[in-house]
Amino acid sequence: RWPKGATQGSVIVGGNGSGEQSNQLNWPFGLSFDRHGNLYVVDWRNHRAQKFDMDSNA
Repeated sequence: RWPKGATQGSVIVGGNGSGEQSNQLNWPFGLSFDRHGNLYVVDWRNHRAQKFDMDSNA
């Protein structure tokens, strides 16, 4: 996450190495945001798309 005007950002998804746990990604291929600000990441090698709620960091 990189807030407007900040000089430093923070990792909110995929910051625990590659793997198959919910806090890990294995070859993230694409991302998108919905109108509510939720982040969706296509995790190619885990054959999934993950939704991350930006309000709860889950």
